[in-house]
Amino acid sequence: MRRLTRLSRMFACAKKKIKRPIMWLALVLTAFMLMALDTAERHLNIPRHSTVEGEVCGVVADIEYKNDKAYLYLKDVEFVSDELRDFKDIKSSSFLCRKMGLVCSIDGEAADVFIGSRVIVHGKVNVYDRATNPGEFDSRRYYISKGYLFKAYSCELISSDHKRKLAADISYRISERVGSLIDRSLNEKDAGMMKAVLLADKSDLDKDTKDLYKDAGAGHLLAISGLHITMFAALILYILKKTPINLKADYIITILFLYGYGFVIGFSASALRAIVMFTIMCIGKIFNKSYDSLTAMAVALLVTILFRPLYVLQTGFLMSYLAIIAIAVVLPIFAIIGKKSGALVSSFTMSTSVSMTTLPMIVNSYYKIPLYAPLLNIILVPGMSVLLMLGILCVCMRAVIESAVFINACKLLFAWSFISKNVYVFLLEGKFNVFAIGIHLFLEIYEWLMNIELSWPRAIITTGARGLFRCLLYEFILLASAVIIRKIKLALWRKDKLINNRIRLHPSYNPTKEIRDIRRKRVVFTIVSTAVLILNIASFLVYWRKDKIEFLDVGQGLCACIQYKGKVYCYDGGSTDRKNVDEYVLSPYFAYYGIESVDAWFISHEDADHTSGIKGLLEDNGRGSIEIKEIIIPRVLEEQFSTITSDAEDAGTEVIYSKAGDVFSSDDGISFTVLSPEEDFVSDDSNACSLVVYMQAADTDVLFMGDADVMAEEKVLSFMSEPIDILQVAHHGSANNTNSEYFLRTLNPRISVISCGFNNIYGHPHRETLERLNALNTNVFRTDQSGTVLFWLF
Repeated sequence: MRRLTRLSRMFACAKKKIKRPIMWLALVLTAFMLMALDTAERHLNIPRHSTVEGEVCGVVADIEYKNDKAYLYLKDVEFVSDELRDFKDIKSSSFLCRKMGLVCSIDGEAADVFIGSRVIVHGKVNVYDRATNPGEFDSRRYYISKGYLFKAYSCELISSDHKRKLAADISYRISERVGSLIDRSLNEKDAGMMKAVLLADKSDLDKDTKDLYKDAGAGHLLAISGLHITMFAALILYILKKTPINLKADYIITILFLYGYGFVIGFSASALRAIVMFTIMCIGKIFNKSYDSLTAMAVALLVTILFRPLYVLQTGFLMSYLAIIAIAVVLPIFAIIGKKSGALVSSFTMSTSVSMTTLPMIVNSYYKIPLYAPLLNIILVPGMSVLLMLGILCVCMRAVIESAVFINACKLLFAWSFISKNVYVFLLEGKFNVFAIGIHLFLEIYEWLMNIELSWPRAIITTGARGLFRCLLYEFILLASAVIIRKIKLALWRKDKLINNRIRLHPSYNPTKEIRDIRRKRVVFTIVSTAVLILNIASFLVYWRKDKIEFLDVGQGLCACIQYKGKVYCYDGGSTDRKNVDEYVLSPYFAYYGIESVDAWFISHEDADHTSGIKGLLEDNGRGSIEIKEIIIPRVLEEQFSTITSDAEDAGTEVIYSKAGDVFSSDDGISFTVLSPEEDFVSDDSNACSLVVYMQAADTDVLFMGDADVMAEEKVLSFMSEPIDILQVAHHGSANNTNSEYFLRTLNPRISVISCGFNNIYGHPHRETLERLNALNTNVFRTDQSGTVLFWLF
């Protein structure tokens, strides 16, 4: 009995010591779920697949219209055609794949299709690709987090059973109706913005606007976040409190409105969190209970894990909860205990707290940080409440103007005279919608402020990505420091209060020494705590770049990047089967490693599969893109490079014309020797004029062949005849007038790299080339199979 009593006491003590048990339970479950799903997603062994035509059956979970196409999001997918058996095997391969759906696109409208309809479509089916380059957007992970792994395009709707899930279909129709009202009230750009803010619909959002908000650190304003939900709820409560309805009923009605709104916008991760937390707060108000944000956050976490577990793979999910932790844990360290801060100071400290706490997520999502974002958000965030109000009023006014009641009222009032008709047409065209004018002015002011911010020095700092360990260490130091700082501040405040009480009780008491001691401790504490926070941020932002060479997966093209002793050199950069390779591959790659400038870029010849990305970067130079200090091109192709050289001059990039025998070296121990073509070489084939470059660094030599042919191979062999470490196989592995057996056998490379597109129309690499390489026992790496090929330079 004594042992049982002792155990019960121990458990009772432990229970008393554990504060917020629900929060800890939610955090543990979330961490477990995140690790389990993240591991499952990363270990999906799905190789690249060729597109296969066939029939697919599924239940419509959502419908989206974009670019004159209807996108059907299908759940409970069945692959009907036998040609799709590979996808059947993928779907049954793991517990994660079994629940995955399919996104199909249909030209035009999907008539007679509703949410809940079971449809059969015929189209070209594939799986979403994983990111194959550092920094590249991972479409597979993004769609898996939404519950979709498969995609189909150029689809034809075969049949539909016309069934519908009433509640889901009604919410979709409401969303479509509100979206159409916005479209008819505002210009195209403003309408895209307001649909993103009010309906979480970013399909019509202007790309330049999206980039501007993201670069300025105001991207959170474009999503339905906790901020929007709170403002929306506060607006409803304010209106209801002006009515004679009971206060408790006001809270209940507000909760119902919020859940209806959440249903319309699809319950995004941040919206679900905000709605659940607001519900808990309202319930607390109804039953006169205190509200604890961390406990409410924990309940929201548990609800999310229960109903939408895949949300834990989304960046927005983690950002949303980190923002709550920032407000609950980090924000108090800026507060002066016993005093109320002004609105401006409160807004700035809140913005700073959220920025500090979400820094790892921002760095690993965008690879850059907007330095002045906390200052800008002081103005932008409060203005969102006004913008939301204007948006709601604008939609309401448009609905009234288009309503039958308004039309009939106009007929009765003016007997539908010529004047009344013109007045109605004037209103219908939206020319007198004062709320639309207000929205336009607000958005123009927002963009003006963001452009001013981005014009300031070092407005955007490219940081590069960070590893998981450094992110966790940063968060641990930040949150632990915040808790300790808060406790010390409380202890000093209590000592101060104790001295004041003693003075009041004993007027003869002299507290000079104690007051001086407290002041000294406060000064020391402020200096130390500030230093700890600054050092934590600074150490997190420090980036050490390792020496390496990477052959990027640019599809049917070529691009190699060398990072050595803090400098960056590139060879070629283009593609013919990947659009905007500069935007979707090269720029993210450089941002991922924190690269802001390329010291030298060698370009073999002018074909698009070697230059399209470089052209894009040069055209964007000066508008926040990567800086290219030098481009080195073959002199014999000077005329063919006229467009690129013109763009280079506009961008302030030095153009160097090179020939065989030129050597470009650096004090850090790396050298590039041009082996071909010679200055007087003449050929109608630009491939024969490819700039062949031999690189030597850190006891590693690499030969870049571009698209060189057998004539260039002879010139190369006249310079060198010894085995090399790494060979970039010429012309994407072609066997036509290149990659001769004698050339390959003479060089006998230890490693051979082939850069080509998956299932390209040229059949690269050719079978003959692969046979010649295999005969040498060289290690062959292909970007179409492995993605980016990486080699460390030691």
